[in-house]
Amino acid sequence: MDPTETVPDYERFEREQIAQDRDRRRPDTVEIDEPRGREVVTSLLDEGVVEPIPEHEVLQHVPSGQCFDSDVALVYFHKGWEARGEE
Repeated sequence: MDPTETVPDYERFEREQIAQDRDRRRPDTVEIDEPRGREVVTSLLDEGVVEPIPEHEVLQHVPSGQCFDSDVALVYFHKGWEARGEE
């Protein structure tokens, strides 16, 4: 006998709803290319979330203190950092 057959319909429905809610809260993992990464970093610079450190040729994510030499890596890190704060 399949164990899911013994689960009442309302429990199965609740589990599906919880899974859908969890999926909606997950960060967007769409691929970010260099031009889009540069766009996002420019926005983060304007907001003061990122600061350039010219002598080391890196960008620092101010809230975390992490440094990056890649716009794309910085954007992915920031998305994860924001998602962590929402949990």
